Parts: sequence; structure tokens; C-alpha cells
Amino acid sequence: MATDDDNENLSRKVRKLAVDHAETRWLALRVDDDVKELRADLRAVQATQQEHTGRFDSLDLQLRSLTQLVGQVLERLDPPGRGETGA
Repeated sequence: MATDDDNENLSRKVRKLAVDHAETRWLALRVDDDVKELRADLRAVQATQQEHTGRFDSLDLQLRSLTQLVGQVLERLDPPGRGETGA
């Protein structure tokens, strides 16, 4: 038969396991909260990255257009006979 000491030891172990379980559950909830926060941060970073990508694409198009216009202006400014040997 179980003695009072055995029952007390068993009760102590059960209480310790209950405390350990509660602590583990609390820590798991904290990890879940941290993961949710990280996901929100990641979404914000991705949104910012998409905005910047759009801006860079727009700037790239503007720069290409400007480069083309400068090229056309330079072609018009070339004096006739350039590159020919003169007297």
C-alpha cells in the first residue's frame, strides 16, 4: 500500500508537472505572439519593397526616355559633314 510519504511525493510531482505545463503553455503563447509580430513586420517590409520596386521601375523608364531624347538631340546637333575630311 502507498504510504502518506508516497502520496505526498506523488502529489508534489503532479503539482510540479502542472506548473511546468502551465509555464510551457505560457512560453508557447509568447512564441506564437512573437511569430505573429514577425509576420506583420515581414508584410510591412514586403509592401515597402514593392513600393520601392515600383518607384525604381518608374525612374528606369524615365531615364531610358531621357537618354533616348538626348540621343535624338545630339543627332540633330551634329554638323553636316562631320567625320569627313575637310580642306
